[in-house]
Amino acid sequence: MKDADVVAAIKAAMKGEMDSVTVYEDAAKASEGEVRGFFEERAAQERSHFNYLLGYYRTRTVNLTPERSVEAELKGDGWRSAITSREFLAQVAASRHLTAAIASAIHLEADSIRLYRDWSARSENPELRELLKTLVEWEERHYADLLVIQEELERHWFDINQFEPF
Repeated sequence: MKDADVVAAIKAAMKGEMDSVTVYEDAAKASEGEVRGFFEERAAQERSHFNYLLGYYRTRTVNLTPERSVEAELKGDGWRSAITSREFLAQVAASRHLTAAIASAIHLEADSIRLYRDWSARSENPELRELLKTLVEWEERHYADLLVIQEELERHWFDINQFEPF
């Protein structure tokens, strides 16, 4: 991957991260309680992701020094779908805006995974390749969490509408 390609890739990644921030912030504004907390936490994670990419864009260096560990920043503890309560599902299921936010976020995460994998495979810079691999892992976790939420929402919707399998 040539320097110009790296810069273009980082710019596209930054745009994708900000798109994710927008989706999550809008969803947070349209929700309350633990649902709002979930979307606010995701927006903050995506914003820190954007800021890390912005730092790379400005300096052209991957900062893996002990005082700032990209792995620690990007991996974090994260949210786990297992904590979704019936109230969480009911609030999201009751709002077309929030269910659309989940669907949009799934697509944004999938796009990020594809792009970061492609850029990592093409990169000649070992530090950048490692950063991109970390980003892929991070986005894969978000994607998996969102898929679980979407499946739980589907089950919830079928349950409340008393649909039975054939």
